[in-house]
Order: sequence, then C-alpha cells, then structure tokens
Amino acid sequence: MDDFYDTDVGVQTSDILVLPSTFLGTLWTELQGVGSEKARRILFNCGHTVGNSLSVNYVGMGTDDLDMVLNQAWAEAGLGHLFVLDSNKEHIVVKLENLLEIGIIGAENHCDFTAGCLSGVLEGLLQQPYSVVEELVGEETRLFKFDKK
Repeated sequence: MDDFYDTDVGVQTSDILVLPSTFLGTLWTELQGVGSEKARRILFNCGHTVGNSLSVNYVGMGTDDLDMVLNQAWAEAGLGHLFVLDSNKEHIVVKLENLLEIGIIGAENHCDFTAGCLSGVLEGLLQQPYSVVEELVGEETRLFKFDKK
C-alpha cells in the first residue's frame, strides 16, 4: 500500500496510526500477565514514544510559552484535559482531568501511558530528559511532577 499524502494539508501521514481507545485497555490487560513493574515500564515506554513523536509537530513553536505549546500538543493527543500549574523548565507540574486512561484501567491504577506520553512530549520539546512522579493515584484527577534530570 502506498503512503497516504494529504494534498490539502501538504503532509505525508503514513506515520500516523489512530487506534481505538480499547487498544490501550487491551494492551494494559495483556501486560498484567508479565508482572506489575514490567507492565508499568512497557506502558510508560509506549506512551513516551507516542509523546516524543507528537512533540515533533510543536518544536517549531518554541518553548517560550511552554503552557500554550503543552496544551496544544495534549489537545491533539486527546487523552484528557491538561492544566499546567508550574512551567519552569527545571520543574514542571501538570494537573490532568478526564483522563482516557483512568476510564479504561480504573482510578486505582497508575496512568503510566499518560506519564510516558507527557514525558515524551516534554523531552521532545525541551531536548532534555525528565523524571516523573504521579500523585493522587486513586483519584479521578492526577498530578504529574516532572524534574529535569
């Protein structure tokens, strides 16, 4: 099959894969058999790859208004509502509501795909690695804190 080229947009879209949200649930369920820590790491890495790929679309916008760039990238991802609470490039804090991942795997579980996706977007935009801590596990709203490594 040939690559799809959208002449209205003027970009090649063969590297874009849109999956139904049930795919994330299936992946999460299947990974439970490999052990909790391995499953979490795999989901994080999958999310990180998605986020890093997503960031490519926003690198040209610069990072002076990091709040705006993160909100636009996250809106494109369609994984929930993002609110940037602190956008110092050394320490970034975001609050997420209406997370797709919580709806699929339940509020009692860590949102590792989401954490990875956010981390990938940040690393792609800012060209530096970040550690991430997810807070408020067991709640509908999640807080993620990213610190420059």
